[in-house]
Amino acid sequence: MIGSHLDSLVANDDGVRHDLFSAARQLQRIYALPLHSLFQLIDSLERRPGAIEDVPLGQVLAMIGNAEVAR
Repeated sequence: MIGSHLDSLVANDDGVRHDLFSAARQLQRIYALPLHSLFQLIDSLERRPGAIEDVPLGQVLAMIGNAEVAR
């Protein structure tokens, strides 16, 4: 439901909005991760120095992608 709602909002062809909703769709992939991959993602986030809130979004998306590949 949320994904299709985001898709309809992205139809606005505004580049910034498109990037924002694209990142939101990518973040939603966390919900589809098997437990093993999810635990790997959490472990990677916990091993990073500093606060989790300071992790750049691009790096979080890359970490999600790495967890998906490791399935």
